[in-house]
Amino acid sequence: MPKITPIQSYMIIMLSVGLMNHVIIIPLLLEASKRDAWLVVLLVFVVSPVWIGCLNYIIQNMNNQHIKKWLDQHFGKFLSAILVIIYSLLLWLMGFISLKDTLTWTIASYLPQTPILVLAGTTLVACFFAAFQGLRTIAIVSGILLPFVVILGNLVEIANFQFKDYTLLFPLLENGTAPLWKGIPYVAGGLLELSFLMLLIQHKLTKKPGFKSLMLMCFILTGLTLGPLMGSIAIFGPDEADNQRYPSYAQWRIVRLGEYVEHVDFFSIYQWLSGTFIRVSLSIYLLGELWNLQKRRWLPVLFGALAMLVAILLPMSDMAFLDLLGRFYFPSFCIFTVGTLILYVGRMIISRIRQKE
Repeated sequence: MPKITPIQSYMIIMLSVGLMNHVIIIPLLLEASKRDAWLVVLLVFVVSPVWIGCLNYIIQNMNNQHIKKWLDQHFGKFLSAILVIIYSLLLWLMGFISLKDTLTWTIASYLPQTPILVLAGTTLVACFFAAFQGLRTIAIVSGILLPFVVILGNLVEIANFQFKDYTLLFPLLENGTAPLWKGIPYVAGGLLELSFLMLLIQHKLTKKPGFKSLMLMCFILTGLTLGPLMGSIAIFGPDEADNQRYPSYAQWRIVRLGEYVEHVDFFSIYQWLSGTFIRVSLSIYLLGELWNLQKRRWLPVLFGALAMLVAILLPMSDMAFLDLLGRFYFPSFCIFTVGTLILYVGRMIISRIRQKE
């Protein structure tokens, strides 16, 4: 099976996890932590070397084994099956949440009259074919899309500097430390996706990623949250930024290039759809890869895509969607990911002790 380099895997993660950190978690984080939201991001990053170290230790000792085989070997068939089912559910939710949020924004901003079936169907067909072609195809597409996403991100940041007042980031902790604790699950959920995805694709890499490169990737993902978050507060203030459904998109709406060029927010469509395409494609690809089927590997991919389409068509208000993310998805994802990291490291340490004895 063709493999990809660690750099290619990082490009996939920058687009996939970057969409979560840059777009989806920011409204939730602003609602939970208000002005202190950017401090939450810094605090979570400060402790990230701990779990990055655990991730690196696990990857170095998995010896490029497929995660299902490794789980079967170390935890037995029963516990392995339970973990694989939970991984599958989280992968499906990863794709569904991204697609749902993107379609809500699409209908609200520039395609209000287009049926959601058409939007969801065309997106999922494209993602299904990318997933069917494999991880290498997703990596190549990521390498093409990512440079322009980065250029446009720098453009909106520089162009809006004239409107920013960074004194609005202070004072901190006006309401004590409670807002910090409320915001931690959202920031941690975004950064922990790095470990979640790396464990699932590590057997597809030409060489093992090291601690330094993983830490650099975590730093970049932190910047993808911190940049638009601080920009939103500095431009709109903490209260107005909290009232906005899509603060990152709102920053595009005020971009002005010179005296005669404005209304360039259509560039945000490219950025957003690039991240959604890679993220949904990766999630349904990994649904097929995770079960490690010898025949008909495409069945979980097809089933995952069809299940997303059905779920998208079910009536759900945007408020209910955000409530589900805040109350259930992010806390559950953090608990599962941190718990499995501790479990895997503990199992490896016990195995090493037994081998020495």
